[in-house]
Amino acid sequence: MRLLADTSVWADYLRLGSTGPSGALDERLAADSVLMCGPVIAELLAGTPDDRAEELWLALGSLPWAELDHEGWREVGRVARTLRRSGTTVPLTDIVIAVATVRAEVELWPTDTDFRRIGPALPDLVLRGF
Repeated sequence: MRLLADTSVWADYLRLGSTGPSGALDERLAADSVLMCGPVIAELLAGTPDDRAEELWLALGSLPWAELDHEGWREVGRVARTLRRSGTTVPLTDIVIAVATVRAEVELWPTDTDFRRIGPALPDLVLRGF
């Protein structure tokens, strides 16, 4: 199955390569089964030194993208509203990543538990590793 790797997975992979906990990304990249989305690349670029940002953009920006259309953004608002009303707080960027993942019909590979809290408001979200 194809997947969208969260920022934390990419950060680990870019730091440690195939020897780190995110090393399985190598085989997924070789199989062309990894998608990118806007918030993930934006978070990675924000933390990248100036002299490496263009190289990172060229490498990761060429992956297939999980995009959001108007209805996707509406879904982001619905999920955020549902979570807020239940007293659950998660970063809006995580909700955007989760909705993009569901709409692309792929798995999400996070390393943190924020995405598990989104699950009740977005039941079609499939998390790798949980």
